[in-house]
Amino acid sequence: MKITVVGGGIIGCATAYELAKAGCAVTLFERATPGAEASGAAAGLLVPLGAATGSAFERLALASWRLYPEVVDELRERTGIDVDYVTRGTIYPLLDAEDVRQAEARVAGHLSSEFGIEAWDTAEVRAHEPALATHVRGAMFVGADHWVNNQRLVVAYAQAAVAAGVVLRSGTSVSRIIVEDGRTHGVVADGDRWEADAVLLAAGAWTAALAASFGARLRVEPARGQMVALLHVPPLLNHVVHSDDVYLVPRPSGELLIGATVERVGFQRSVTAEGIASLLAAAIGLVPSLGALPIARTWYGFRPWAPDSLPILGPWPDVEGLWVATAHFRNGILLAPITARLMTDWMTTGHPGLEVDEFAPERFLTRGHTTF
Repeated sequence: MKITVVGGGIIGCATAYELAKAGCAVTLFERATPGAEASGAAAGLLVPLGAATGSAFERLALASWRLYPEVVDELRERTGIDVDYVTRGTIYPLLDAEDVRQAEARVAGHLSSEFGIEAWDTAEVRAHEPALATHVRGAMFVGADHWVNNQRLVVAYAQAAVAAGVVLRSGTSVSRIIVEDGRTHGVVADGDRWEADAVLLAAGAWTAALAASFGARLRVEPARGQMVALLHVPPLLNHVVHSDDVYLVPRPSGELLIGATVERVGFQRSVTAEGIASLLAAAIGLVPSLGALPIARTWYGFRPWAPDSLPILGPWPDVEGLWVATAHFRNGILLAPITARLMTDWMTTGHPGLEVDEFAPERFLTRGHTTF
């Protein structure tokens, strides 16, 4: 089967790789370079336990998290790239009695053993991360929360895809999806027509514009996320620290990543004083000694967001051969392995292999239009 993948972020590169391994002839179009947008701007957190325990989303996230050790080894073997897979866990600071109560409930939950969930008192917090502020009364520690260097991960997936036979067309912009007589026939890229048996839309926050090219309406919007990195040598933190307002990610490179805002401001390409100030204030509130560290860099990315904050995965309604994998919002890095395998199984065998009804495009259909 001849397949065109539109979008060279983590979802597009990972899925192109899996499709090629399955024997498909794959061409991947990326208007810039792989990972140039949201995938490269992320923090690389692999944090699968959401608030809705037992939900379809959590099951998807857990399935992807469980794939990561295998994926990391496979990509290193095929490309030689070390993606800085770190497994030291995450500290969730507890500031009041309600925080403590919720943490104790999670420790008693059905996944606590597999994920190494512990409730720490004040003394344990000080022993593990003495730089945390004195108003932190305790912490929930999740030992199985991991993180990766997402920039390296996208490069590794892209290189592995090419090695598996994918034709990567970087710097080539797709302007239109060709839909004729109820099926897709390929794409128009830089003015040229490229034929395909199937097309996968994986263009992140720009997927809506591609849908509009054949008259559909796809409400996937950009959610801008601003971030800042501090020089972190010698390191003040050894674990990820994650509160409601901010997360702090110590990288092996010597940077401490601080993120991230969530802003519905369209495609405004800017880092703002207000955004960076809010992140720094929240970070210094948790770790006061960060205030003395120098700023290394600031940046932003546009996460693809759908109104229910869930991914959109599956065949496009009423258009044969057209598929979509987008709207991963803040979980694109985490969900890349399972999305790639799920979409590959679905496109090549007709069966996704997992429960996917909650993510299907059909959930947004109204009066003959595809609306999201």
